[in-house]
Amino acid sequence: MELGDGYTKLVYGVNRKDEKAWQELFNSYYESLCHHAARILLDDHVAEDVVQEVFVNLWNGTAVFENEKALTVYLYRSVTNNALKYLRDRNTEEARLRLWNEVELEMSEEDFSSVVREEVLRKLRELIDLLPGERRKVILMSMDGMSGEEIAVKLGVTIHTVKQQKYLAYKFIKQELGKYWIVAMLFFL
Repeated sequence: MELGDGYTKLVYGVNRKDEKAWQELFNSYYESLCHHAARILLDDHVAEDVVQEVFVNLWNGTAVFENEKALTVYLYRSVTNNALKYLRDRNTEEARLRLWNEVELEMSEEDFSSVVREEVLRKLRELIDLLPGERRKVILMSMDGMSGEEIAVKLGVTIHTVKQQKYLAYKFIKQELGKYWIVAMLFFL
């Protein structure tokens, strides 16, 4: 089978109910989906329950995805719908429920940006986790706002080493993200 046009090994594994692929799916999306649900529910514990329910329903269901984009849209839409259903079922905060129903119909630019940001961060975390140890530390410290000099002092290396590690990390991320790498770089500025 040729994997292309967004039809990845992950999607193939999810469609076939492969446990390893499902573990990867869970590890890749769980945190971002919980954050998304918590923005609606304002309750982290309920948000986790909602996200877990989405994963269980997906596992028990028959949905098949053509590509990773379709899978991502399905997950976010399911979490949104289940969170709204939770609010509706619990008769909580009628005004907020109406507001989120409106958002469901027409996502505002700010909400869309937030979802895109969460997805970019999720993908960046995946790529950063693939970096060698010292390179990963340099990038994470850089993302936390530390200067090259501060990183060099903290790690006990030269500024040249820090610059080289950042260059190699950016090169790897750029290669992996292709034409979308510039969006990811916004998080390093």
